[in-house]
Formats: sequence, C-alpha cells, structure tokens
Amino acid sequence: MRILLQNDIGRLVEDASPIRQLFNDIKGRIPEETTETLERAAYIEHMQTPVSRALRHMADRAQLAKTREEVDSYKHRAQDVHRRINFLESCRPDVVGTIDRLKRRRAELAKEMEQITKDIAAEEKKLQELPSVITGLKQERRNLACEAIRLRRHMSEVPGSANDDQRVLDSADQIRQRAIAAIDAFLGL
Repeated sequence: MRILLQNDIGRLVEDASPIRQLFNDIKGRIPEETTETLERAAYIEHMQTPVSRALRHMADRAQLAKTREEVDSYKHRAQDVHRRINFLESCRPDVVGTIDRLKRRRAELAKEMEQITKDIAAEEKKLQELPSVITGLKQERRNLACEAIRLRRHMSEVPGSANDDQRVLDSADQIRQRAIAAIDAFLGL
C-alpha cells in the first residue's frame, strides 16, 4: 500500500481502487487510528475536483511566473537599448571632439614627417662621410697596435703561479689569526 500511496497525487485521486482493496483486506488487523488515516486515503477520490483544480492552478501560476519573467526580460532589454540609445546620442559631441583632435594630430604628424625627412638627409650625409672616418679609425687602430706591441716587449713574466701565491697568503693569514686569538685569550676577551 505504501508504494501505491507514493504515486502522483493527480492519478491517485482519479482511481484509488487498488489502495481501497488493500485497505479492505487489512482493515480489521490494524489499530483504529491507523484505520482512520488509511480509510481517508482509500477513499481519496472525493478530492479529485479540488486536487485537479489545485494542480491546474499551480500549472497556471508556473506559466504566469514564466510569463512575468519573460515580461521582465523584455523590459530589461528595452531599458538596456534605451540606455544605449541615450549613450550614443550623448557621444556625438565626443566623436566630434575626437575628430578635431585627430585632425590636429595629423597636422602634428605632418610636421614630424618633415623633421624626419630632414633627419634622413643628415644621416645620408654622414653615410657619405663614413669612408673617410673609417680610414682615420684604421690608422688609429694601427697606432694602438704598435704601442701594445712595444709595451709587450718590455713586460717580464712573473715567476710561480697564482695558486702558490694564494697558499702563501693563506698561511700567513692563519698565523695572523692565531696570534690575534692568543692575544684575545690572554686578555680574556
């Protein structure tokens, strides 16, 4: 019976005969309060009209809520379009200002282009003078190389290796550190 009672209430109020049949089979074997409760469920068909009406009302309310949502959606979209229209209408002065600013910028760029043309001419002139500058630098390089060769001829090699010299320095530093430690120990520092 419990399984049958779990069916959809709309179907249950149309035909409760399977529940009524089970109820009649167990009626004398269950407590009185349970009998009263189950009896109402066994004869639930008398609720068919109010339940059908309530289900129809619920479906109508759901449809009404959906329609209201659609109305709100259209309203919000219309408001958004209205805001966009107002925004675009208010942008007209800004667009005109932007055009004016761009025209001024174009004039500035024309002046800058003129300056760039002059700069290119100056760089092309430097390019023409480049061979004589390179010739002068090559002569300077020769003079510097000769001076380096002359200095190298007067250099003498240093005996030993850097590692040997570092070992000597480390050994002397250890002696110095031990002497400082001995003085500190003597003075109680």
